[in-house]
Amino acid sequence: MSAFFPELTPLFKEFVNANTERKVCVIGHARPDGDCIGSQIALSGMLKMSGVDVLAVNADRIPEALNYLDGSSDIEMINPSSLGDLPLVYVDCADEFRVGPKTSEALASRRRILNIDHHITNTLYAEMNLIDADASATCEILAGIALDVDLDIGASIAQAMYAGIVTDTGRFSYAATSSRVFELCSELVKRGASPQIATQNLFENESLARMKLLERFLASLTLECDGKVCVGQLRQRDFLETGTSYQDTEGFVDYARTIKGVSVGVLLEERKTETKSSLRANRKELRVDQIASLFGGGGHACAAAMTIKTPLDELRAALLEALAKRV
Repeated sequence: MSAFFPELTPLFKEFVNANTERKVCVIGHARPDGDCIGSQIALSGMLKMSGVDVLAVNADRIPEALNYLDGSSDIEMINPSSLGDLPLVYVDCADEFRVGPKTSEALASRRRILNIDHHITNTLYAEMNLIDADASATCEILAGIALDVDLDIGASIAQAMYAGIVTDTGRFSYAATSSRVFELCSELVKRGASPQIATQNLFENESLARMKLLERFLASLTLECDGKVCVGQLRQRDFLETGTSYQDTEGFVDYARTIKGVSVGVLLEERKTETKSSLRANRKELRVDQIASLFGGGGHACAAAMTIKTPLDELRAALLEALAKRV
């Protein structure tokens, strides 16, 4: 069987050889999702199996839906002052600032020795960068590398990798879902990953509060740009009155994207001092990552986001103006 990632796998081997019997800090992006947590668990396991000691940290708590993954409890809330001089390994972060503003500031002077990611906007900010913008998920890259180097990953790592892939592909529905994705997932299932367990925990485990928040989002949907853009929004009061958190909006934007005739779905979230927006497109040519970059954000050709200190209504108007030129 030919290598899944012939250009990246030798770099991974080089990294392992240079850091055997050393300790590194594996960090993921703020407001972590399935690919972030899955990558942190998977890479931590891969490195430990290869003789590299690991501390995994994140600036935000792990979403409850991901607590079923073995190894999730090993990811600690970051305390920069307790990291000593550990070099940093980033996963699923397009740039060094994705770990959160306070965290990135606290870590600014530390060595960034490895960056593994699949975002097209990645800035190659580490000493070694393992990037494949065609990959559907960072977990896809890690799964391929693990198989390329013949690591004997068990069910726990396979399950974490599967979680990252199934969430970042929208349950195998997004444009980046390639034949390689299915081949890798087949191998992960052979090694103990359970699609049933993943589905039950990730997609069939909703709280009533989250459903009430979704109800409000759906009620806010409007068609813009001659019906090619669908926008939904949530105000601060929506979170307060439903007893939900910002993490509960995961996947909401896809409802806007799936409406007939819509090319781009938009979710706007009003926060205390800023506004978060997520964009989803139905084809790569729309390059919503470029739209997001206009507002300091980034992401993928079909999925991007930004967080900006601009009132929701103001950002909405600016986004629609930019999208009208694209769709």
